[in-house]
Amino acid sequence: MHEDLVNGFNKMIDILISDRRCKGGWHYGSVSRGLDDQYSDFDPVFLVADRDFENFAGDVDDIVGKICDELLISWPEGYNSGYFKNFCNLIRIGENLHQLDFFILNSDHIDNWWCRQHLKGCTRANLIFDKNGEVAALLDKGLRTDNDRPDTMRCIDTYWFHIEMLIKYFKRKDIFKLIKNIDILFHAHADLLLSEYDTLDWGGWETKVNKCVPIDKQTHLFGYFTNIDLQSYEAAIKHCMIDFNNDAKEVCTSKNMEYPVDIADQVMKYFNKHVNISQDLIEHANR
Repeated sequence: MHEDLVNGFNKMIDILISDRRCKGGWHYGSVSRGLDDQYSDFDPVFLVADRDFENFAGDVDDIVGKICDELLISWPEGYNSGYFKNFCNLIRIGENLHQLDFFILNSDHIDNWWCRQHLKGCTRANLIFDKNGEVAALLDKGLRTDNDRPDTMRCIDTYWFHIEMLIKYFKRKDIFKLIKNIDILFHAHADLLLSEYDTLDWGGWETKVNKCVPIDKQTHLFGYFTNIDLQSYEAAIKHCMIDFNNDAKEVCTSKNMEYPVDIADQVMKYFNKHVNISQDLIEHANR
């Protein structure tokens, strides 16, 4: 981690130790898992009582502003509520820009999902400071959220439904609709693989794919990214749906589930019959 960010973070902790409203805090994210490197930032969570929660949140910009030369952006997360908040800060220290998250957990609403999510896996070893032992006692409870894997059949239905939907967007030459629905295909394929391989109790889908899904299966996801033209998209989808079909069969076999072979075959044949960009261009030129 960059020295300037470390120094700035330590200054912020000194400020918070002197703030009566903040009970203490702990490390979350890569630091809490010993996975931080020179490119990492801090993800501290600070415990605040309900009576002080909104007032304290209103002072985050001022607190962060005191540890840097310039606070460029304070970006509140979309999930912020009266129970849990995070402000993603972009700061300048000298000539360098750094990111610094600032999580606040309401100590009177620790059963909230977002609160439990940011306690999951954290122990006393992750303490930053604790004024009266309340933070350590909270971490000792071992509160957590479930690590639910995606629904395999939902992924399969989502995929084949949107493959058929793509046909009209190819016919209309609607690039932006293609991009939107290919993104859905990509995530349905990623979720399918995670329904089988996910073993992590933390992290977003991208981290889980990177750390859990076998490399040869990861490469199946790369195929959705191609040049922005109809012929490239056609080739990509025709290749990717074969990979998805094979992956889905394997996952269903592993889970002793019946794979809807007939549906997959019908959709693939229908797509291949109706999407032929090269032929469409020839027919259009001959009109």
